[in-house]
Amino acid sequence: MSDSWSHASPVRAGMAATILTAALAAAVAAPAAAQSTAAPVRSVEVFVNSAMVVALPPAPQGYQITVHRMDQLDIATKAVDQMIPRGGEAEARRWLKNNEARVKREVTPAAIATANAINRANYYRLDRIPAVVINNRTVVYGVTDVAVALQHYQASRARRP
Repeated sequence: MSDSWSHASPVRAGMAATILTAALAAAVAAPAAAQSTAAPVRSVEVFVNSAMVVALPPAPQGYQITVHRMDQLDIATKAVDQMIPRGGEAEARRWLKNNEARVKREVTPAAIATANAINRANYYRLDRIPAVVINNRTVVYGVTDVAVALQHYQASRARRP
């Protein structure tokens, strides 16, 4: 097996040295603030309620995005409540008995998602929504647009010494 760079001509060797020198110079010349902002975004968690519109990037950006809707259980139980007949308690009980499996199918995932969202919000000690948590560490309050939250994050990273 032949390695074309092992028997490189002086021109190729010169080009490689020039490229390497330029790359090293760029790395050394980069200010410390710019290097600190280079920390890649690995995860974004958005905490909202169902009335808030979340703007997500149009294409995958190389990080995981999770949207936590804090009121999923409320929405699911209200939907079930709308299905229960209004003909009195006996009729409502009969309907619930006949539709128990359906109600569980619709409410259980919402209950789990809401419990997980509340658990994550408590873990991050969030005190209001909307909130965007970046890399499990930095919180940006008041925005539902992921791109805007990331701009705030990058700006705050650039201000750090």
